[in-house]
Amino acid sequence: MRYRLWSVVSALVLLALVVTSGCSNLSLGGGYPKKDIEFVVPFGAGGGSDILGRSIAAVFDSEKIFKKPMTVVNKAGGSGAVGYAYIAEKKGDPYYLGTVSSSFWTTPLINKSDLNYTKFTMVAGLAYDGYVLLVKKGSKITSPKDMVDALKAKPKSVNIGGTGMTSDDRVVTYLWEKESGIQFNYVPFNSGGEVMTNLLGGHIDAAWANPGEALGQIQSGDAVPIAVASPNRFAGLKDVPTMKELGFNTVSFLQLRGVLAPAGIPESDLKALEAGFKKMTESTKWTKDYVEKNMIVGTFMDSKTFTDAVAKQNDLYKAALTELGVIK
Repeated sequence: MRYRLWSVVSALVLLALVVTSGCSNLSLGGGYPKKDIEFVVPFGAGGGSDILGRSIAAVFDSEKIFKKPMTVVNKAGGSGAVGYAYIAEKKGDPYYLGTVSSSFWTTPLINKSDLNYTKFTMVAGLAYDGYVLLVKKGSKITSPKDMVDALKAKPKSVNIGGTGMTSDDRVVTYLWEKESGIQFNYVPFNSGGEVMTNLLGGHIDAAWANPGEALGQIQSGDAVPIAVASPNRFAGLKDVPTMKELGFNTVSFLQLRGVLAPAGIPESDLKALEAGFKKMTESTKWTKDYVEKNMIVGTFMDSKTFTDAVAKQNDLYKAALTELGVIK
């Protein structure tokens, strides 16, 4: 009798260990993933999408969220078109993932690709990347109101730099122009680095930038933040007011970042991916190494919620780019 009781107890203990182990590693139990995952960044190394992709892979690896590894591969070209086309070709295959950032919307809208958001599976929304308005140290401009006053007196008298007519910084500038009835002299550059160089060199008066990308210049005092285009102040820039606080009610824009997969992946695998990314966003490493380090607004959206958010963002870009004359 004692032997039989001991056998039952041993079996229950073993079962508990298996269940606990399965909870800590989402790939156990014969489910997804059964092989390595390729995480595609449709842009070159060093940009926001690359930072996102490598941060994701690092957290999945260190937290052992999946048993199989996640390898980051850069496939740059065509403003994201090359990488997204590569993912789209893997229809139904859940072992190819990719980043979602602004070019995911804008490239199809300007007819450089026919692969819009409806051609993919939205896996999870992970973060909102905001924008901070910067001027050079010692600038006579100390507030957004200074710019509005100057532009109302003389249109296009303030030079604001950005990364192109379809970029997020151009959309933010457009929202400001539309609300205030002003017109900047928008100066496009090839990269955020070029924008910063020209700002610090005095060749432009102001610029929008992701706070994480401009953090070094802000901390050194070379670039001075005077406002943020977000619903709330940034945790790392608590003394910098929002545009809404300064009276510009519609100048609020957050770049949505997340993860996609090819269209038609199995529902069970999508659920496993959702669970994995949810666990990632709850980890301390993700919060410290990505969200706080880059002054990102962290979030988690499941597939359905993220799909709805992506569609809404697409409508915003379409309206802005149409009014700017970029698309017909």
